[in-house]
Amino acid sequence: MRILLKLFKVFFYLLVLGLVLGLPLLLWFLVEETPRVRESAPLAVEDIQRAQRLLRDLDPRRLQEGETRRLTLTERDVSLLLDQTLSRWPGTPPVRAVTRFTPRQAQIEATLSLPANPLGRYLNANMQLTSGESGLLLTQIHLGRLSIPGGVGRWLIDQISGRWLGDPEYQMLRPLWATLSDLQIASETVAVTVRYDQELARRLEAQGRDWILPETDRLRLGVYQEVLVAATRTRPKNRSLIFLLKPLFTRAAERTALGGDPVEENRAVLVTLALYLSGRDPTRLLGEKYHAPTSLHPTLAGRSDLAQHFTISAALTGLTDSHLANVIGVFKEVQDSQGGSGFSFADLMADRAGVRFAEHALASVASAHAVQRRVAALEVETALMPSMG
Repeated sequence: MRILLKLFKVFFYLLVLGLVLGLPLLLWFLVEETPRVRESAPLAVEDIQRAQRLLRDLDPRRLQEGETRRLTLTERDVSLLLDQTLSRWPGTPPVRAVTRFTPRQAQIEATLSLPANPLGRYLNANMQLTSGESGLLLTQIHLGRLSIPGGVGRWLIDQISGRWLGDPEYQMLRPLWATLSDLQIASETVAVTVRYDQELARRLEAQGRDWILPETDRLRLGVYQEVLVAATRTRPKNRSLIFLLKPLFTRAAERTALGGDPVEENRAVLVTLALYLSGRDPTRLLGEKYHAPTSLHPTLAGRSDLAQHFTISAALTGLTDSHLANVIGVFKEVQDSQGGSGFSFADLMADRAGVRFAEHALASVASAHAVQRRVAALEVETALMPSMG
């Protein structure tokens, strides 16, 4: 009995020693100093235009329940989709990802930046997927310097998936995956058949709004959306941008007086105006309970395009380095590429005026207060942008 007890103690100490030494060793294999994916793929005008064409093929107004469409996606299409999704997934740090296709195989590389530590700054992953008769099969995983066989990887994914079953975001992915079939991987492209599911489309649209804008921000934007609706009902003869700025910043001052953050209120005003002058339906971002304002084409220096340049540049200044800023900025490029007339000094002046306006509106609490007061009493456009005469 005493011998068994000693053997048990030796085994226990060896187990503890293995855990103490094994965990740092495992982390050493997993964590690396160099990222495999160095930066996220930036959205370009061509990407937005291509996405618009693909989405037109899946336009609910053109599809019946259960109808299918065959889509062909490039490596860049899938890389951008993965990259944007992983960087915005709720409750997780951003992940950079890139995809490469060879006949019947897909390689997905991803990099997660880690907090400062002595072992390394990045967790890199590489997954190999092979297409077969039953769909995609995970054939290999590399985590850092550690290689995991496909069978073990599939088992680990099954275990993790089982724990995620109660997660609303994961529950959304399962029916989405069920709408895809006949996936064929070729060199640099993948083709897939998509079956239209109306209820799933509605849920995805609502989920997308939550990813782009948290509920608090969406409610704040909704307040100013209602101000816009009321202001545009009057249809004033003088449609200077001032007639919208004044009621919006007056409302911002009222909310600030009730305890709101003046910087965040001003930021919401700028975004609301930018969305309105972009001519997009606000319900796609804010939800169906909000109505679209009357389209009046406000002007600056007598030109509606200058009002657009001013407000969109102001909004971008207030959203620096954010996901939404990237989306609005690319949309502005798309508009210019489709109907612009090239370089314009007036456009440049309006852009710069919008930037300076936003800098004052968002610089500090005191500066934000001051802008609210001044805009509420605004009478002439030259206070926003110098005269071009």
